[in-house]
Amino acid sequence: MRMQRHTQVNVLGYRIERIQHIDAYDEVAAQWYEVLAPESDRVLGRFAHRAEAEREIVTRELAALPRAAAA
Repeated sequence: MRMQRHTQVNVLGYRIERIQHIDAYDEVAAQWYEVLAPESDRVLGRFAHRAEAEREIVTRELAALPRAAAA
């Protein structure tokens, strides 16, 4: 099996990549989406659907707002 990574979109500095595992017959055996951190490219989460990955980014940014406003 081999793995392919495709950048789908950049949202607020975060990158969403589609990951595909390709089997010996060149068929997609598994697929998921990963959210990568803006500066470190660290994987923050894996999701079955792109919409879930986008929701995670928005949730992280909204959660950070009160901390930034209080500082």
